[in-house]
Amino acid sequence: MSLLGWPLLVVLCAVAAGTLGLVGSLWSRWPARLRWPGRLVTLLLVMVMGAVLAGAVVNREYGLYSSISELFAGPATSFEPVGSFAVRPQDAGLEMLTTNWVARGQSAAAHGQGVLLDVRFDGRRSGVSRRGLLYLPAAYFRGGSSRFPVMEFFHGTPGSPRNFSDQLHVGTVLDTEIAAGRIPPLVGLFPTIYSGRPSECIDVGRRLHDETNLATDVPADAESALRVLPGRSIAAVGYSTGGFCAVNLGLHHPDRYVGAGSLSGYFTAGSDPTTRGLIGRGSPQLRLNSPLWWVAHRRPTAPPLVVVGSTGDPQTVAADAALAAMARADAPRLTVYDGELPRGGHNFTTWRAALPPVLDWLAHYLPRDLAPPLAIPPAPPAPPDTSRLAGPPVSATREVRRSLGRG
Repeated sequence: MSLLGWPLLVVLCAVAAGTLGLVGSLWSRWPARLRWPGRLVTLLLVMVMGAVLAGAVVNREYGLYSSISELFAGPATSFEPVGSFAVRPQDAGLEMLTTNWVARGQSAAAHGQGVLLDVRFDGRRSGVSRRGLLYLPAAYFRGGSSRFPVMEFFHGTPGSPRNFSDQLHVGTVLDTEIAAGRIPPLVGLFPTIYSGRPSECIDVGRRLHDETNLATDVPADAESALRVLPGRSIAAVGYSTGGFCAVNLGLHHPDRYVGAGSLSGYFTAGSDPTTRGLIGRGSPQLRLNSPLWWVAHRRPTAPPLVVVGSTGDPQTVAADAALAAMARADAPRLTVYDGELPRGGHNFTTWRAALPPVLDWLAHYLPRDLAPPLAIPPAPPAPPDTSRLAGPPVSATREVRRSLGRG
């Protein structure tokens, strides 16, 4: 049973109601020697059921864990830091967790729809292996050898890739935008951005390699198993903390990302209370992982950025305006589009409204797979030399006739 579905919530509500009824019926019926221990145990049981029910509601709202195995999985193990972003084929891999995924994709493609699949990104270089989602467009299952650009999606904190499917309905959004011709058919990667403590998608010393995992391993894993365009063919987009991740990783790796989009994001490391303290206040990493500082001091020229907030979220609006102003003043060659929704707050309703136009904006920078080169036919052979077949000159022919007539 999925931890995100209605059946579990209904079952838990029924169990909680039954527990309350049981406690009420037993409250005055306990024998004298068991009265206080019994009442204490049943009160604790009521509090535990209340906590479980509240946790299930929060988990369903934010899509934190979709299964029992995810709930009790420990944090991934990290190894020594990676100095190079070059990934060998043997250091990349993608595990398909959805059974019969090809048949499911072909069935969906017959109706003009893409498919969302459960996968595991191996992350062998960073030592971080996590589950995620994969979107393959209908065009992927229609035969041919076409390769597709990539869009990488980063969720918020707390959150999981399931937020994109359950709250933002990203499969329907991508199908609609592709069918309308506003974005090209693309492969969507939805990695889990942290294990255990939220990290803002950064590398910290020897213990945390989330930037390496997300900006290097996840795209390399996709390249190793899927028909995606190699090289600089990826755009990144995220909401809340994921918006910070998309912009920060895009600025750090302009050789890989063609564009980055932020929905209600922020641009100073440590702004999210859940990640505060991960980087020391005086650490150089605090500056290097803050897009505002990066734009002001590194003066980047790429990738193009689109940042969107809403009037009901003034902190995001201020952060977006600050980044756009910083780019105009210190990095005039960096494109920053600052958009603002007339209503909404820091929530999924706002992000559902903002996601389609942000995808359309980023799609202008995605490369397209070129048609195969035309087969140029070989040049026709030179005409044969017919001079030997034309016969002797007219004067010679007359001489032959005269000689024959004399004979």
